[in-house]
Amino acid sequence: MTPQRKSFFSVILLGLLVLALFIASGIYSTPVSAQVLYFTPTADSSGAIYYVVKQGDTCDSIALMNNIDVERLRTLNGLDFDKCRFLQLGQKLLLGTIPTPEITAGPSPTPTSILPTPQPAQGYGSICIYLYDDVNGNAMAEDEEIANTGIGGGEISITHMEGKYSNTGTTLSDGSSVCFEDIPEGEYSISIAIPDGYNATSAQNVTVNLKAGDTSHINFSAQVSGHMINIQQDEEGGSVFLAVIGGIILLAGIGVGIYARYMIRSK
Repeated sequence: MTPQRKSFFSVILLGLLVLALFIASGIYSTPVSAQVLYFTPTADSSGAIYYVVKQGDTCDSIALMNNIDVERLRTLNGLDFDKCRFLQLGQKLLLGTIPTPEITAGPSPTPTSILPTPQPAQGYGSICIYLYDDVNGNAMAEDEEIANTGIGGGEISITHMEGKYSNTGTTLSDGSSVCFEDIPEGEYSISIAIPDGYNATSAQNVTVNLKAGDTSHINFSAQVSGHMINIQQDEEGGSVFLAVIGGIILLAGIGVGIYARYMIRSK
């Protein structure tokens, strides 16, 4: 092969390599915006919701992240302006508490006549369960959320501690509660499984002492999960990477083909 042809092939291969590197550097230098997902702290066994202070936190930033008024945050934790400026790492700040079950008092059970072997009278009551969309993630049952944002598909389990009654149900999305009526009085364990696509913002297990003639209303809460957003971002990032690799391989193949063609002609 003459020096002129060798020089010609070298220029072509160098040009292809520069083009491939330019495309790859352009793709990877494009800024990729990362979405930061923040999950609201959930209540502990006592119903209190705490936030643990991290590096750089202030009262204003904590209030903004948790959708709570900064004055209420200061009042709940006894913080003045100076204390807000010098929060300690690991410090626990109270954000609020979830509401306790509301018991509607009913009439007392009718007494029975004395029998030779008296047995305690068995009364009956009702337990109603509602799962609402905690849109702002503060685990507080606000009137608008309770009225308009029911979540369907939550699996309910209700069990009498003495084994007198057990049942299951599914929450509704039409704003109505699921009620278990005319069930034996006594202590009940109630749990709920949050449907896919949501994260619980309240305790998922509660204990209720039901008295005869009473109706106990239990509210559970959840908010939309960010899991599906992560999956979509991962898929889009993988597609861009594969497209870049495919383009580089295609350019390299074209260069090899051109080189082989000139080699054959030179012979």
